Amino acid sequence: MPHADLIITNARMITMNPAQPFAQSLAVAGNRIIAIGSNEDVAGFKAKHTRMIDAQGKSVIPGIIEGHVHLFGGAAELGGLMVSHVNSLAEFHDSVSQYRKAHPDEKIVIAHGIAHESLGKDGPITRQMLDRIVPDMPFYVNCFDHHTAWANTKALEAAGIMRGRELPVGNEIVLDSEGNATGELKEPAAYMPVQELGSTGGREFLGMNTGGNPIPPATPSQRASDEALLKKGIAFANSLGITTMHNMDGNWYQLELLKNILDQGELNARMEIPFHQKNYFEIARVDEAAEMHAQYKGDMLHSGRVKIFMDGVMETLTALMLDDYPGYPGNTGAPLFTAAQFNELATRIDKFKLQISVHAIGDGAVRRTLDGYEVAQKANGVRDSRHRIEHIELIDPSDIPRIKQLGVIASIQPVAGYGVPWMPKEPIRTRLGDKLPYSYPWQTIRNSGATVAFSSDWPVASLDPFLGFKAALTADHFGQKQNLMDTLHGFTAAGAMMDFTEDRKGMLKVGHLADIAVLNSDLEETRAQDMDAVKPVMTVCDGRVVFEG
Repeated sequence: MPHADLIITNARMITMNPAQPFAQSLAVAGNRIIAIGSNEDVAGFKAKHTRMIDAQGKSVIPGIIEGHVHLFGGAAELGGLMVSHVNSLAEFHDSVSQYRKAHPDEKIVIAHGIAHESLGKDGPITRQMLDRIVPDMPFYVNCFDHHTAWANTKALEAAGIMRGRELPVGNEIVLDSEGNATGELKEPAAYMPVQELGSTGGREFLGMNTGGNPIPPATPSQRASDEALLKKGIAFANSLGITTMHNMDGNWYQLELLKNILDQGELNARMEIPFHQKNYFEIARVDEAAEMHAQYKGDMLHSGRVKIFMDGVMETLTALMLDDYPGYPGNTGAPLFTAAQFNELATRIDKFKLQISVHAIGDGAVRRTLDGYEVAQKANGVRDSRHRIEHIELIDPSDIPRIKQLGVIASIQPVAGYGVPWMPKEPIRTRLGDKLPYSYPWQTIRNSGATVAFSSDWPVASLDPFLGFKAALTADHFGQKQNLMDTLHGFTAAGAMMDFTEDRKGMLKVGHLADIAVLNSDLEETRAQDMDAVKPVMTVCDGRVVFEG
């Protein structure tokens, strides 16, 4: 009988293993689970060196698999100026003033998390408004969704975009009637020149904004600083029970940084990094994704997916719709790829047997994505591709059965859903009009038999998975509320299915990788409205204790 390095006992384990749904104790040797069952079943694996953990009757679950995250950008925003709480210009001004007093040496003020409707009657946000708050240095604020930003005059001038700039389709520096920037910057190519004024030079969002590497290349000190940021972000994730992250930002630079951290023995979460194909790339550039996959195939660091943006967001009328936005005749959004372009791209990627994940918010974007997946399947043959659609905030009912038929996984973020008690209903309700019942269709998709995986989209929303639990369990929106076991499945076993590792991850099962979260509560006895009070007291990744609190 092998000896255990770690035994967790006296637990209410929710295993996600249908053959053994619950257990009391488990044993870990190396990076694998070697026994699971009752306290008595596991006791014989104890040795002198075994570390014993008493769960005290609380829940123990598989490590959380965070299926949609922007690690580098989220890490850079930790400890920054968050303004997601502001509800007026006065509160906005006060938050910035307090931050500046605490950080007197900063050369630019960067704020995060505001929403289009945050300032109420004091809005909309303009450069002149921001000038009144910060008149003496560059100042910009990111919308919570990272699809829009606003900059003051000094920031626009320093970035060289006061009179606009030619941009790729779907991006816009909004100009006034005299040709001057209003301060509103739509989509990454528009706000990236301002973002680059920050201390990190914008490197933390290159994987999303350009899909490329730093130009000029990062210096050794910059690389060391960026590695430290990634470690900080991973440590934060570990504190929330997260043991795997699917990053939505893809470039070689992040893979290199993470590989160096791995080689140092300090990579404390499993990382999956895609190649990011932008709409202005030549189609052949996507072949780099196959090179990434060839070089990075390990259980701790992996690449094998291509990330694509099909559209924007409903708030700015850039999500692609099948019909005109209510009140905006002729406007169906801003697609980043034509149907023909995406069909060709999806077919090429699928031929490499790589996974595809597409940001698709509107019902038009979802259909265009499904159509492309179907074209690829007909061209290359049916296989277990597990292509993904990210978000699916609106879907035409006729497209719902196609998700399962095409073997697609729905990658959804409940924390930002409509009907979640703390989320504003506007402007989404106005944008959707009569289509509101077909939005945020979590349970409808689940009922169709398709796989539904949950995540956060951090830093667009909080990384805390248990806030995501609360959202999924309390959402009041046309029958889309989730039950506890389906929610847990979405954050664990479904995530493993999404990255083709269900044979070794996403469950507490003998032979599986030892990725485990020990919680401070019994999930089954916790009220839905109290789920955000649930916290890990220990996180184990690859058999190593990576967080204790």
